Amino acid sequence: MFKHLIAGLTAASLILVTPAQAGGLDRDEVGKLVLGIAAVAALSAVLDHRKKDNGTRVHDNRRHNPAPRSNNSNRWSDLNQRTNSRVIPHDCMRRVETRFGTQRMFGRRCLERNYTFVNSLPERCAVRVYTDNGPRRGFDPLCLREQGYRSDRRR
Repeated sequence: MFKHLIAGLTAASLILVTPAQAGGLDRDEVGKLVLGIAAVAALSAVLDHRKKDNGTRVHDNRRHNPAPRSNNSNRWSDLNQRTNSRVIPHDCMRRVETRFGTQRMFGRRCLERNYTFVNSLPERCAVRVYTDNGPRRGFDPLCLREQGYRSDRRR
């Protein structure tokens, strides 16, 4: 963007500075023209230098401490652990009767007892359903599926 702006300003200055008389430029006008072009070139160089990464990077001084690994651990067990954290027990699926019909959800209390990673479930999927027996809290199964979670039920 700056290159186009500077090129336009340079062209406009050349058009406006060029005299309409046939006698040409005198020494003062040539000096002003050269000084203006040098100023535009310096401004362009400063802006280009500002954009470029000149090798100075800001480093984070905090040390990276990865989770301690056991000696028999390998990447497949780590992958399985991450995958298993996304598998929700199907036994916690509840069908709750409301005045608007039957609502399916994973019960929060059941998940707290049977699922280790309840705190990692997305808050946007949390629901509160009002029944004749009072409010029920849980998680919407469709929302959880969209977020990458699945049930352990086999089909």
